[in-house]
Amino acid sequence: MIPKVENIQKSENESFYVGTYKAKWFDRSWHYHSEYELLLITKGHGVRVIGNDNSPFEEGDLVLVGGNVPHAWFSDPSYFEEDSTLESESIYVQFNRLMFGNRFINSPEMLPIQHLLDEAKLGLKYDGHDKTVITTHIKELMNTHGLDRLLKFIKVLWMFRMGGYKKILNDAYFTNSFISKSERISKVHEYVLNNYMSDIKIDDIAALVEMNVSSFCRFFKKMTNRTFSQYVKEIRIDFAQQLLMSTNLPSNIVGFECGFSSVAYFNQCFKAISKMSPLEYRSAFRKV
Repeated sequence: MIPKVENIQKSENESFYVGTYKAKWFDRSWHYHSEYELLLITKGHGVRVIGNDNSPFEEGDLVLVGGNVPHAWFSDPSYFEEDSTLESESIYVQFNRLMFGNRFINSPEMLPIQHLLDEAKLGLKYDGHDKTVITTHIKELMNTHGLDRLLKFIKVLWMFRMGGYKKILNDAYFTNSFISKSERISKVHEYVLNNYMSDIKIDDIAALVEMNVSSFCRFFKKMTNRTFSQYVKEIRIDFAQQLLMSTNLPSNIVGFECGFSSVAYFNQCFKAISKMSPLEYRSAFRKV
């Protein structure tokens, strides 16, 4: 899957954001953002996807994900059954590392947290024997404000570091990820994500990154090992996969929703990339 960019909004009078998610199921949004994210599952189970890792999650699962690392939580298929009474809930904290400042983060007392944030780019799963205390502190963030909330959050990060954790990814993941290799590629990626339903013209893309078309095509192929047209197909098919998994829209409507002008061409591209037809893909997912 190819992740979309998410912009985090926080209040002007706070340095980090604390929120809750409550719904029948987790929304399956495969995304990334520049902020770090600490997420605690308070209800639900399914599959957690961080980078190229797919792992089961359940109530009590606690992870810290570094900035610009793609992630998503996929509820178990049982949540989508018509008579299901299951619910999904989480508490999440989103923050920029710069909130701590250079001098403060480098103070002796903060070195354990500095180390934690350095390793968070790999995605970290809390592995402490007793989650009760850190979970309680995270829940209390919802009811505190100002300096009390900031101090409690620092305490949570310290407890995460000292309690123990497992790394989810390895350094090879970042070697193989092309999105973060170039500002121009990131700019193109964001543009395509915002316009994949429309007719995307390569002349407009080349102009966006201030290159002529032939130079851009060579540059894009060198950076991503794929042509730009192939990349756009992958983006569109990725969104089609998400719609097939999370909705009951007919496959021909899914194709049009994802920018394909004909059903036949959508089916052809989908099978070439997914190695199965749209209907086979939907059926296979719902049997998982």
